[in-house]
Amino acid sequence: MRNNPWTIFGILAIMIAITAGIILYASGFRLDLGQGGFAKTGMILVKSVPDGAKVFLDEELAGATDFTLGSLKPKTYHLKIEKEGYLSWEEDVEVKEELITGVTVILPPISPSLKAITQNGAKLVTPSASGTKAAFLSGDTLFLLPLNNPFLGFLRTRPQKIAQETDDFLFSKVTKIEFSPNEDQILLIAGSKSSLFPTQTGATATKVDNVAVLRARWQILIMEQRAEAVKTLGIPDEFKDLALTMASVWSPDENKFLYEKSEGGKRQFWVANFTDPLPVGEETNLKILETEDKNLKLFWLANSQNFIVVAGNTVSIMDLDGSNQREIFSGTLGEKVALSSTDLAQVIIVTSISSKSPANLYGISLR
Repeated sequence: MRNNPWTIFGILAIMIAITAGIILYASGFRLDLGQGGFAKTGMILVKSVPDGAKVFLDEELAGATDFTLGSLKPKTYHLKIEKEGYLSWEEDVEVKEELITGVTVILPPISPSLKAITQNGAKLVTPSASGTKAAFLSGDTLFLLPLNNPFLGFLRTRPQKIAQETDDFLFSKVTKIEFSPNEDQILLIAGSKSSLFPTQTGATATKVDNVAVLRARWQILIMEQRAEAVKTLGIPDEFKDLALTMASVWSPDENKFLYEKSEGGKRQFWVANFTDPLPVGEETNLKILETEDKNLKLFWLANSQNFIVVAGNTVSIMDLDGSNQREIFSGTLGEKVALSSTDLAQVIIVTSISSKSPANLYGISLR
């Protein structure tokens, strides 16, 4: 029996049409009946912590996280994400042809729990540059607090004792704590005296005769580390000096840094972002905050996509672009410092629950 050539031709034509349709679909093209042809579209990939949050696109319920909004015409949409019991998030999001705009948001609880991490006081709380640990003093003891342990809490994960004070070096007189560039040593300064403590428990401290010389040596190491990062990221010449300066604060993922300018009596905070490829909607250099508050402080959240804002006696979470600043704590702060657990479960602050109790480390739940 001979095959009908027209039948074979028809089958081939259908297969070619289907293949072409699949390729067009995968490339972001969608059939637009209004224009009588195919139109390029984009997508929004929405994730939230916690998940299961409602997603509204231009005020209409579109789904729940984690969720992908597909076949969207290239333009700016208003996106809102909310979940009962949590602070909502909303922002205008740009969709571009054939690209996926990723949106990952943190929804802090409306009434976050406060959990004690220490009970006998905490002072001079100092985070390491990597954000994975912090050092502090409590009475006559130097402690190291790992921030990459899950579920930090007094009864679950206790700070590690590093050293006890001696008659020759009293911790009550210490005014400053610093980490070495490799974060394996902690420098304590008490007036004209200084000592270097290894982070290993029980290791012997070393007296520092000249702090200036030690800091100069450390600065060289930091500059070498940053120069390597500049080379790896391919940072343009106009940003190299900013990237190398000690005042710039690098993100935990080491792809971006925070720096400050002053203009017209106001402080300006900028983020230089060298993530490759740069996510849709993000910019290489962006002013995220302007303020007259001389005491306001910003700290990186462990995801490198948010900041912790400490202003007065309030603590807030803010997006990388300066939007969606949401308060998570208001009360007395023992020190203007905030730490992030690496699992994003908590923001850690120094506060006291009563006027009669010493300031301690407390974890503010983000889940």
